[in-house]
Amino acid sequence: AVVSTQSTGGWVHSVKFSPSGERLAWVSHDASINIVHMDNHESVIRSLTPSLPLLTVVWASEESVVCGGHNNFPSLYNIIGGTSLSGGARLDVKEKKAGGGMSAMARFQQLDRTGDDSKGSSLDTTHQNCIVELRIMKASGATCSQFSSIGMDGKLVMWNLDALATSISGLKI
Repeated sequence: AVVSTQSTGGWVHSVKFSPSGERLAWVSHDASINIVHMDNHESVIRSLTPSLPLLTVVWASEESVVCGGHNNFPSLYNIIGGTSLSGGARLDVKEKKAGGGMSAMARFQQLDRTGDDSKGSSLDTTHQNCIVELRIMKASGATCSQFSSIGMDGKLVMWNLDALATSISGLKI
């Protein structure tokens, strides 16, 4: 066995080695992210996230992972000092539309006219169902610049980490 641990409180859904092969990351059904350095199997970095269960993980760099699952959006977690993980940055950030909103009266008139609410029941995420797979699409050395996500909604989404890093304040990859 490469690593044997009981630090997980749920089914293990995805396991990936870091680009250097020195670390191993896995995500579990208890919404935890676990990382172990191959030189020290006794010390597992474990972060129990406040999210829904995680299903997939990829390494964005030697110090960061991207996870996805039942929250329907990918999140970036950074290893801090080799002993803990950052809180996780949501990568699926929608731009706020300026104006263009429908007044309450116009909305009720449309509802009365069509019998249907134009807003529907869509979520505020790109994926409308859980993310089941993340894949590296483009990397330079050990740093990923693009990855894809596949959801149970049938969508395949390409994510550009370089563009996300400039649009999300404080995002460090």
